[in-house]
Amino acid sequence: MTRLVLLHGRDADGQDPDAVESRWLGALNAGLAATGSPLRLADDDATFVYYGDTLTPPDGGARPPVTVHVLDDPASGPTLHRLSLDEARFALAVAREVLAGAGVPAGASTAVGPEEGTTVRLGGSFADAIARSLLAALAAIDRLVPGLSGAVVLLLARDVHTYLHDQDARSAVDAGLAAALPTDEPVVLVAHSLGTVVAYEVLRRQAPTRWDVPLLLTLGAPLAIEAVRSALAADGPLTWPAAGRWVNARDHRDLLALHDLTPVTFPLLAGAPLVEALRVRNTAPWHHAAAVRRADGTWTGYLASPRVAELVAAGLAVRA
Repeated sequence: MTRLVLLHGRDADGQDPDAVESRWLGALNAGLAATGSPLRLADDDATFVYYGDTLTPPDGGARPPVTVHVLDDPASGPTLHRLSLDEARFALAVAREVLAGAGVPAGASTAVGPEEGTTVRLGGSFADAIARSLLAALAAIDRLVPGLSGAVVLLLARDVHTYLHDQDARSAVDAGLAAALPTDEPVVLVAHSLGTVVAYEVLRRQAPTRWDVPLLLTLGAPLAIEAVRSALAADGPLTWPAAGRWVNARDHRDLLALHDLTPVTFPLLAGAPLVEALRVRNTAPWHHAAAVRRADGTWTGYLASPRVAELVAAGLAVRA
C-alpha cells in the first residue's frame, strides 16, 4: 500500500488535531468527487502530523526588545506580539516582499501610519526603527492589499523564523514528521504553508534510502520568499529532497506563497530535477488556506481543488 501523510501549516495552532484532519480529508474528498473518482479517504487511510503549538512563544521570561500591538481583529482590538530583533527583521523582509508581490510601490509603507490603537514599545534606537518600519509595512498590507491581513503575514513570518532558528522547536517538529513517515511502504507527503518548509527540511537532510516518497506535494509554499530561501540556504545548499517527484501547487493570487519554485526563485544544486508547478484556483481566505468549509457545506481551499485531489489519487495508486 501507499501511505498518505498530511502536514499542516501554521493555521492549525490551538486546534483539535482530529478536527483539523477531518477538515483536510473532507476538502480532499470533495476534490476527489469533483474529478469523478470513486476514491474516498478516511482516517485509517492517512496519517495527520500535528505540531500545533510547538512554535508558539512561551509566556513570561525576559521581554524581547521589540514589542508591538498589531490589529489582528478590529472587533477585539490589537493583540500583543513580542519579537526579538531577528524575528522583527525577518518579518519586515517578508512583509516588504509581500507588498512588492502585490504591486505596492517600494516606499509606499512609509506613507502609511500604524492602525489606530496599535503601539510600539521602544527597545533602543535600532529596535525602534525596525519596529516602526514593521508596523508601517503591516499597516500598508492591511490598507493596500485587498483580502490580506498584516497580522497573518506577521504570524506566518514569526513561526517560519522560529522553526528555522529555534533548534529545540525545530527538532521536535522534525521528529514528529520523521516518526510519521513509514519505512515499510511508499509515502505520498502533502504539506501546506509552513508545513512545506518542514517537509523540505526533513526530506533534504535524510538519506534518500530511508523513506520511499514517490510524491511530495506542497501547497501554498513560502519557500521561495527571499528571507525564507536565504535562511534555508544558510544551513547548506538547496538540494533536492528525498522524493521521486515534487509538485508545488499555488494560486497565483496567494501572496503568502508569492512565487513558483523555479531555478531562479528557488535554485537547487545543478543537476537537480525541476519542481513541477501546478496552478490551481483557491477561493479560501487569502487564497491560501488548505481546507475551509463554507456555510453552505461546500468545500474550498487547496485540498478541495480537483487538480490537487487528482494528483493525490494518482500518487496513492503508484505501487499500491
